[in-house]
Amino acid sequence: MDGYNFSISPSIRKLIRGWFPDSHPANNIFVAYDTKSDFEGYYGKLENYIYPALLGIDNKSDLNKKVDEILFVDTQTGKVLHTQKVN
Repeated sequence: MDGYNFSISPSIRKLIRGWFPDSHPANNIFVAYDTKSDFEGYYGKLENYIYPALLGIDNKSDLNKKVDEILFVDTQTGKVLHTQKVN
């Protein structure tokens, strides 16, 4: 593959919709390696921007009330690749 594929499970999408009825969680976000590298050169860690887009939540302070931490996990190995504090 030539990039990163970010996704959340159907059960997490259902949970997010239950907590935030106006949310629009994405099934999948793909970011090419070179795009990630360029992005991080200008804006910082991509993960800071991926999780709000993936969860479909506009107001991060609403998410802070429900979630303390988000884990980015390799689905093939189960290894935690990145941990993101929400607050």
